[in-house]
Amino acid sequence: MDDPNRAARRIRSLLPVLIVVCALAQLGAVLGVTRFIADTVTDAPPRAHSGASKTPGRTTADGDEQHANARRIAIGALLERRAGAVLSRDREAFTSTLDPQNAEFRQSQIGVFDNIAEVPFAGWEYEVVTPDAFELSDARKSALGAPVLTAHVDLLYRITGHDVAAVRVPQYLTFVLRAGTWYLAADTDGAATGMRTPAQVWDLGPVTVVQGTHSTVLGIGTRDVIREFADIADKAVPRVSAVWGESWPGRTVVVVPGTQAQMARLLGAEPGKYAKIAAVTTGERGAAADAAAADRVIVNPDAFRELGDLERRVVMTHEIAHVASRAFTRAWTPTWLSEGFADYVGYLDSAQTMRTAAPELRRDVKAGKVPERLPADASFETTQEDLPQAYEMGWLACKLIAERWGQAKLVDLYRTVGAERPPGVDAPDSASALASAMVSVLGTNPDSFTRTWLDYLRTQAG
Repeated sequence: MDDPNRAARRIRSLLPVLIVVCALAQLGAVLGVTRFIADTVTDAPPRAHSGASKTPGRTTADGDEQHANARRIAIGALLERRAGAVLSRDREAFTSTLDPQNAEFRQSQIGVFDNIAEVPFAGWEYEVVTPDAFELSDARKSALGAPVLTAHVDLLYRITGHDVAAVRVPQYLTFVLRAGTWYLAADTDGAATGMRTPAQVWDLGPVTVVQGTHSTVLGIGTRDVIREFADIADKAVPRVSAVWGESWPGRTVVVVPGTQAQMARLLGAEPGKYAKIAAVTTGERGAAADAAAADRVIVNPDAFRELGDLERRVVMTHEIAHVASRAFTRAWTPTWLSEGFADYVGYLDSAQTMRTAAPELRRDVKAGKVPERLPADASFETTQEDLPQAYEMGWLACKLIAERWGQAKLVDLYRTVGAERPPGVDAPDSASALASAMVSVLGTNPDSFTRTWLDYLRTQAG
């Protein structure tokens, strides 16, 4: 086992390694989620044209609408065949949906089909969100040499044994009509207008799948390497359940790209953005426990490789704590509570102290630079100079609650803050939700708790 002091220092040196990715409009390094949210599925309004149709009693607009509906029906049928081919592992049927005159795209798509051979899909389907989603340049239309249709289409997929609800991934597709048959011609044409199809792990190469006792790991690499992640996750899940309880599925999906650059591609980020981040968790914040969209722990293999055994355990346990608590993590949940709780679970039984696991905060306190309050959500942004201290403050706040009021009360506080509001009741702000929960669960209020916490920091700093 690694020396706990050295392990803590190395974990903190990789901060922010323990964050949850937020992607509501774009990716951001604050507590949250990567949400693939579909727009309301509506047909595009019929185009208005002047003039009469050649058919008595029928307008040109009517004819255009019928034509548009016919195209949507044809595209829907094409996508249904494509989905069926994926689920039935029918390579020939899948290939038949691809533009026969675009050899490069066909080979790329067939390669993706081959990459998912091991992935245990419980579902794979498409929804057309917006027909005519983006315009093609005249040069692009000329290169295709046939009638075209663009569309924003959502891919919905589920991993067997894990996903109750589907992961929803936006795709921006180009279809082409050749000899009376529609084919899929491209998935990158929308990028010119900012409509980029997000990468999935199977876009990176052949996916190796390892089924653990409590995990399914999808990775790019050898089976032995991928199995190591399954072993770490399998040990972390029971640790999380021992604290959080059994009110979550008790299983997780871990995604292991081959490189840090591939991790960044999965997260739609610049290659160097996650250089010092060992893992992130993606998922839908605050989804009901019985209908939660799928969470994923995404590993940065380059950073993870630098960690020792204890550090890897802490990081994986932290991330899976986010998975377990997702249904009770709301927009108003204070980041210090969500990140502090995950750190508390990660560090539990690791003999960590403020000296070893919160050295930056301890240095500040001993120098008389004592915080006045618990860290605000903005303190957890990756650009913050005092980011390590924010995590350390959150951890010590949750550690104090567990020591003073009991571990069960810490969990109860988290759940109470994130309790789902009845229909018609406005969501609370972070301060009011926390204040109400502290009174009902701990019998104290935020001001009194903060004073107790500050005394605790001084005592722990020695």
